[in-house]
Amino acid sequence: MPTVRLSEPRQVALTALLALEPAPDSARADRHPDRRTLEALGRLIPCDVIGLGVVDADTGTLLYSVSLPSWRAWVHDEGLDEECPEGVLHELDDPRFRPQLVRTGMSDGLLLCFRDGRDRVVQVWLDRERRPFTEADLALLRMTEPILRRLLRERPTLRLHADLTTQERRVLRLVATGMSNADVAARMSVAPCTVRKHLEHAYRKLGVTNRMAAVQAFEGRPAYAVTRGQTFA
Repeated sequence: MPTVRLSEPRQVALTALLALEPAPDSARADRHPDRRTLEALGRLIPCDVIGLGVVDADTGTLLYSVSLPSWRAWVHDEGLDEECPEGVLHELDDPRFRPQLVRTGMSDGLLLCFRDGRDRVVQVWLDRERRPFTEADLALLRMTEPILRRLLRERPTLRLHADLTTQERRVLRLVATGMSNADVAARMSVAPCTVRKHLEHAYRKLGVTNRMAAVQAFEGRPAYAVTRGQTFA
């Protein structure tokens, strides 16, 4: 590992990052991560765009994301094409990411991936438009990985429904993103009637009568806790 010498501003940023605490569950009701973490990391490792996405590990669906500045959110905007290995990746050195760098107009990027429980993958990305990241930048991200895991993991508060089949879980996760039965069927390469049957079985197991209530029960939310603006086609 290269020797890393921190300037005074970077020392301040690292101190700020170390001082942060995970957001309480009540602050995560909208399922967005704490932007202060990204701000502190962006000061520690200067970049043009920094963001975070959470992806369903089974379906590859992007569940939610946030980036600074917000208009440059792009990571896996159509889901995961392949399993992302855990740890830190230097995108310029990985041929899988070069087309994405070209598409987004970036010259280089760093990516940190880690599992969040059994069914989610957290991705933190940092991009630069003109200059590449150095070995020292890469070393800093590796050094702060344990801090980021602590700050950005969801708390394991969701109740697991062991009686739901894998396909029923996949359908509910896709429905939670706002997909219609036809959309879910196309994503899963099955017939719409198959999706409807999976939903009917999930309703019975969860003790509900409609798709909105099923998603809420599956995610462990009370019936009234619907995210503002969320739709279920």
